[in-house]
Amino acid sequence: MAIETITKESVKAVEYFEAKLDFDSSPYSLKAAIDKGERLQIIDLRTPELFAQGHVPGAINVDYEQLEKYLPKLDPSATSVVYCYTLLCNLATKAALLLAKHGYKVKEMAGGWDAWVQQEMPTEKSKASSCATTQGHSCG
Repeated sequence: MAIETITKESVKAVEYFEAKLDFDSSPYSLKAAIDKGERLQIIDLRTPELFAQGHVPGAINVDYEQLEKYLPKLDPSATSVVYCYTLLCNLATKAALLLAKHGYKVKEMAGGWDAWVQQEMPTEKSKASSCATTQGHSCG
């Protein structure tokens, strides 16, 4: 029987993909968590206008530039799930990093809003409002 050796690069790849599985959420796994009643804070980082047209049920709309000011309103013991527009948008990744640096449990929904819609997941609509971009609202 041959002894298998693993390269340093392979070890890094294993660590990366294990972490990716721990901190990414697909639309299916997010919907399952919602259906199970898990303690979640779903944060939509898109514009208030797009948020109003449709978003993940229960999501809140926060402008990335105001997210740090919004942190006191979030529950650090609940899992925050962030998403933005598409697979290529990096706002959710930036937001996840910011939340993690402040000690929040966080996941990023892979594929963003586009992936949610493409998988025909439930959506809800609301009036355009954001903690940062609509008059009268503030993150502080």
